[in-house]
Amino acid sequence: MRLNPVFEKEMKRNSRSSRISWIIFVCNLLLAVVAFVCYFGESSQLGYLAPVSYSVPMNCYILMTYLLFILVVLSVPAVAGGSISLEREKKTLDVLLTTNLNPWRIITGKLEASLGVVLILTVSALPVLSLVVVFGGIGLGGLLLMAGGLLLTGIFVGSIGIFCSVVFKRTTLATVLSYVIVVFLVVGICACTGLAYYAGLLQQEMTAAYQQIDVGGVIYLLLFNPFTSFAGIISRQLGNGREMEQLCYLLGNYGQNPLIHYLPETSAVLQLLISAVLLVTAGRKLNPLNK
Repeated sequence: MRLNPVFEKEMKRNSRSSRISWIIFVCNLLLAVVAFVCYFGESSQLGYLAPVSYSVPMNCYILMTYLLFILVVLSVPAVAGGSISLEREKKTLDVLLTTNLNPWRIITGKLEASLGVVLILTVSALPVLSLVVVFGGIGLGGLLLMAGGLLLTGIFVGSIGIFCSVVFKRTTLATVLSYVIVVFLVVGICACTGLAYYAGLLQQEMTAAYQQIDVGGVIYLLLFNPFTSFAGIISRQLGNGREMEQLCYLLGNYGQNPLIHYLPETSAVLQLLISAVLLVTAGRKLNPLNK
């Protein structure tokens, strides 16, 4: 099977880049610190350094996976945000478009390069994450499922970065806007939901009557949050898989709404659809025949 030439070139360039090496180093250093603090912190509270309760490796796993999610969200826009605009600034984009590669292969090659960073981070973190396998609770299948969740996040975030890189000519502007969009989707949506819940609390206090808080349609913004699907995966591994649904029912009475009942799954499908639309749009805009 022949690799995409764009992906092959990007991986060769990344392998010689000190930035990727630093990303891997910082990622594993943070994961190791989290593992050390979780294990020895709780052990010291119990008064001895011995095998501790089942909750220790599970709490350690939760913190490490969420930290890995944050690192993926922060690193992918840096790679994807300048993928096309950097070629334009170097005057190599026109040369690339004159080859036998169609715009779609160029776009997918850039996306594969962004996912390559996700794979490198995930694989390099497996030795630290495997500590949970040693203690029990999470098997190899669980680690692969978690890696799949990170890949889904990488596809969604990478598609946003590539789209911004095609639309905006300056690398700095494309990268900054990629981060702004991603931060809004991850943090801003959670903040909007929290503000809607807080407004419901204030209304409940003003009326001096108990009524269930209802954030209304704001809850559906969570479908666009990549953390929703990833948290759903972790919930199925360590809980009953309904934690996200139960959280939504605290924010309003949604009955048997299938979008709420299958919130992580619906969010994952929606992210893939949005990614496909962004990539197809970027490919059409990149095509010189459409200009």
